[in-house]
Amino acid sequence: MEIKSKAQCEICGTEIKGEVYRIRIDTSELSVCKSCARLGTAVVEAKKGKEVLEPQHANSNVNAKPKRKPISKLYTQIDREIEAEMEIDAGEEDYGRKIKEAREKAGLKQAEFAQKINEKHSLLRKIENEELMPGEAVRKKIERALKGFLV
Repeated sequence: MEIKSKAQCEICGTEIKGEVYRIRIDTSELSVCKSCARLGTAVVEAKKGKEVLEPQHANSNVNAKPKRKPISKLYTQIDREIEAEMEIDAGEEDYGRKIKEAREKAGLKQAEFAQKINEKHSLLRKIENEELMPGEAVRKKIERALKGFLV
């Protein structure tokens, strides 16, 4: 809908000279200038007073919402990942000590090694103190980085 009056654009804040455009962005209706009108979907009133939406572009996905995983599935996935990292395998005794010794043989400090394998320093510290069992991805990174030093 086009209204002729002096007003301010609700997006950029400039004074609107000429036509004021009504657009919809998500669930909000705004009065905007011509340059900001392309950011949303034009709201056009039909003769009977009902609103009809006309998209500005054929490829306009402004109102499209990204699909999300249901929360229950998300929590289940996170729980599985945490359990996998927290599992301590009986055959992996002294894994933290072995990693620490190999890192020291390589002449690296914890912070340097963590940066080299692109992991947080605190994660590496917990692994070396055997507070946390490394996940499969982290374990592979450690093995690749300490290839010649790990026994």
